Amino acid sequence: MSEGIAWWGWLLIWLALGLGSIAMLTLFAWRLFRAGLGLLDDLADLTDKLDILSDAEHTYDLPATNLAVLADPLDVRAREAGRVAARRQRRGARQERRMARAIEIGSVDVASTEWPAALGARRRPPRTGS
Repeated sequence: MSEGIAWWGWLLIWLALGLGSIAMLTLFAWRLFRAGLGLLDDLADLTDKLDILSDAEHTYDLPATNLAVLADPLDVRAREAGRVAARRQRRGARQERRMARAIEIGSVDVASTEWPAALGARRRPPRTGS
């Protein structure tokens, strides 16, 4: 008949489990405390920035907002159509510049270009001094 674990073995097992859980909870509490301190520092920085912004708000006159909800739907559609047309025009101009640059790069005849003889020498830094 096997006796199993003695009473002091159970005591050691439960003691190790208790100490391990206390150590784990202490570690979690420490990390939570450090995160709370970081949060307090961030809140202090935020309140400083809000003070600066609230002071700046009183010194500048803000333009009146033009809410689309309160405007005439035809005006809103016309404004949106103008914005879309301007965006298409900018895209078209950018595409034309890219194509012109691509044609310019592609039209260079590399075979007939005279390359400088000192091309490798330009890669070295110039010598100064005696």
